[in-house]
Amino acid sequence: MAKKIFFIGPLGAEASMVSGDSLKNLHLTRQLEKLSVHLDIIDTNACRKSVWKTLSALCSVITHRKSKYIVSASTRGAYIILQLLRFFKIKDIIYWVIGGDVPHMMDCGFINKRPYKNAKTIIVEGERMKESLNISGLDNVMMLPNFKHITSVPKKQQRSAEAPVKFVFLSRITEDKGCSHINKATEILNSRGLAHLFTVDFYGSIADEYKEKFHQEISQIPNISYKGFLNLLQTENYATLSQYDAMLFPTFFYGEGFAGIFIDAFIAGLPVIATDWSLNGEIIHHGKTGWIVPNRNIEALADAMEQVIRNPQQAWEMGQACQAQCMKYDTDHVVTPSLLKQLNLLNEDNK
Repeated sequence: MAKKIFFIGPLGAEASMVSGDSLKNLHLTRQLEKLSVHLDIIDTNACRKSVWKTLSALCSVITHRKSKYIVSASTRGAYIILQLLRFFKIKDIIYWVIGGDVPHMMDCGFINKRPYKNAKTIIVEGERMKESLNISGLDNVMMLPNFKHITSVPKKQQRSAEAPVKFVFLSRITEDKGCSHINKATEILNSRGLAHLFTVDFYGSIADEYKEKFHQEISQIPNISYKGFLNLLQTENYATLSQYDAMLFPTFFYGEGFAGIFIDAFIAGLPVIATDWSLNGEIIHHGKTGWIVPNRNIEALADAMEQVIRNPQQAWEMGQACQAQCMKYDTDHVVTPSLLKQLNLLNEDNK
């Protein structure tokens, strides 16, 4: 009898997908099933909304202690799941980490190592995370970059010299993603007499606690607009994204890992101006695929934006470099049959 493989993590309906963890899990589960890994999925988003589904999921875990488990969730949720699996003496676990705050939370004592030592394999999104967890005493860690299913790469059109430079922010719109810093940097550039030379567009769902402040801020800045939600599961929307010149991502969000929007930027041919936060400096090569600026430094953000405004041709050339490397983050390139054999997900029992 084939050994069951349970996948535990947030998913949800595609149309309502706004979170990076749900989106990553969508790409991951589709790829696993494409490669004939048959999954019993426990959607933690659904469990949060239904006591019955939570009890049903718990019953499945209790009655399948010898099964394989793939846990793919952000740190706090995954920690609870890993503790539960350890309590039931389940050890055949792959923890596919989402986000970048596991080492920090471990170092600060918010979480302990025991549930992580219990896993057979921990997969993190960057070398810094792997090194930090190794130093903490975990030797079951491997690194794989974030990934997305890439069906096509839009042709990046050469921009008109007369057109204003177009910046874009594409993520959940919150204060700790640096959105207010973008607004303040824009005001600085406008005060330098550059307002007619550039625009900034925001895409994404707005956090409830930030909505009023965000709309108040941008209402005072004529060259900033909020454009709603750009659904990149509809691949034709990458053509819309490719019309921009550069992406802004001055995040200081504590849970940031390998942000999936970097892959979106590379597909669309956009260099990224990002803070030196979490794994950003591993992914964005300063001066080649974007610019890394100091954390929470609005003046430095404004200066990097001005560099694009003054020399948009350089940004276009960097965008070509971004597109040239985007396919290394394609799901087929990262989640391969050889990887699944290494993880014992493609043995004879699971076919």
